[in-house]
Amino acid sequence: MTLFDSIILLLILLFIAIYVCRPKFSHTYPLPPGPRKLPIVENLFDIPRKGNVWLEYAEMSRKFGSDIIHVSALGNSIVTLNSAKLVNDLLDKRSSIYSSRPHSVMVGELMGWEDYLSFKPYNNGWKVQRKIFTQAFPPSDIERFQPKLLSATNDLLRVLVHTNDIGKDLHLWAAAFILDVVYGIHAEDTDLHSESYVLTAMQAVDSLARAANPGAFYVEQIPILKYVPDWFPGATFKRKAREWACLRIKMTEDTFAVTKDRVTLGIATPSLTSIALEQMDLSQNIAEQEDHIKKVSATAYGGERSYSGTDTSVAVLGSFIAIMLMNPSIQSKAQSELDKVLAPGELPSFGDEPLLPYITAIVRETLRLQPPTPFAIPHSLTQDDVYEGYFIPKGTIVMPNVWSICYNEEDYPRPTEFDPSRFLNAGGKLNPDVKDPASAIFGFGRRICPGKHIATASLFIAVASILTCYTIEPELDEHGKPIEPKVQWNPEPTMLNNTLPFKCRFIPRSKEVEASLGLKFDR
Repeated sequence: MTLFDSIILLLILLFIAIYVCRPKFSHTYPLPPGPRKLPIVENLFDIPRKGNVWLEYAEMSRKFGSDIIHVSALGNSIVTLNSAKLVNDLLDKRSSIYSSRPHSVMVGELMGWEDYLSFKPYNNGWKVQRKIFTQAFPPSDIERFQPKLLSATNDLLRVLVHTNDIGKDLHLWAAAFILDVVYGIHAEDTDLHSESYVLTAMQAVDSLARAANPGAFYVEQIPILKYVPDWFPGATFKRKAREWACLRIKMTEDTFAVTKDRVTLGIATPSLTSIALEQMDLSQNIAEQEDHIKKVSATAYGGERSYSGTDTSVAVLGSFIAIMLMNPSIQSKAQSELDKVLAPGELPSFGDEPLLPYITAIVRETLRLQPPTPFAIPHSLTQDDVYEGYFIPKGTIVMPNVWSICYNEEDYPRPTEFDPSRFLNAGGKLNPDVKDPASAIFGFGRRICPGKHIATASLFIAVASILTCYTIEPELDEHGKPIEPKVQWNPEPTMLNNTLPFKCRFIPRSKEVEASLGLKFDR
């Protein structure tokens, strides 16, 4: 018998064992609608694995005429929620049983993220880490971190006018302010070589986004594959997991050590990590508290898929710039609002936000049209449940489809159009009756992103500042004529929804702007 024959036989026996031993869902109520389940493998070949899986689940929802869809494979029960009502009814109203996380072999076991805030099950350890985050980053005390956001945004403004790589510069902007907010490490700390911390975090976040994409690795459906040796044909996932775990460890340990040393020396600037270290209970286990703090900090910096990490901030700002490039009339309308509020050469501040409803509407519409994380991190059901006549078994992986929620035609008519005015009333003020897409973007129930207030603040000030200082225009051809902008969003299998590289120009809007940013041009 050849090696190939042995592998096939092993897989057949494995499928039979799983089929015989799999949970039997005998219940008065039926499972939610979904594709027909085949013998043994059930829906193994129906589960989307490539590209924008949220679109495939949305299409499945339309095909079966149901906002709740069920698939199962190899003992896993998976439910997709494709409407805000479903998410509210289950993840919010029944959060006591829908707030845990499914066990992940690739991300959790092999890469080692299972004990970090975003991926921890709903238990006492999760509550401890959540408390550390909220005590260090209370929404009522956001003013403490606003200077850091303003400083990083002003640095970005000076770079954009000369940019040849928008994505790279946005990454550096996001990494700089998050590194400062979370660890108190500044870009100008040359003695620390802060750029190395930024690079490590960017690589760690990218690996996490790829590994967490639903269906990306068969080991999630066939956990026994984790025992396959690294050298075995087809075991590239094992080698990737080992490499990605090293990035996680380096990101977690190195930055924490810097802040801890500074706190000890009394020279730390306010940050999540420094505040958490100063708030430790010295009568309790110090090592255990520090372990929780370093994992909370790493989550805030790179692991939180609801926007606290660098890549999600980059994704939404990249989408914003691309959308402005393709919608000059909306860009002009936004700048008219800014010009009425700000004096020539004046940069926006957080205090201007109530006077700039159209800018806020642009932020909301960018989040809605191109949600940075179209699938939220999956939840896990901790006991059997029945919802509207459907049985949802204990252990079901529950996946909120943020994309479907943001494209619901009842909430957002003409959902494929970019229209910030949908969030405003007849008087030009924000309309409270129109659902803010941030309610879907930042997670659900007890798992809602604890850094939501910092994320929204950073987006507002970045969008307002860019539109105050620059007009975003197309590149020019060799004859000096504008090139029609063409922007595409990444079709690769990843949890993030970001643009592919594109070119544009940032044209300063006035000499006063140039002076306030310290820009110099030959005229």
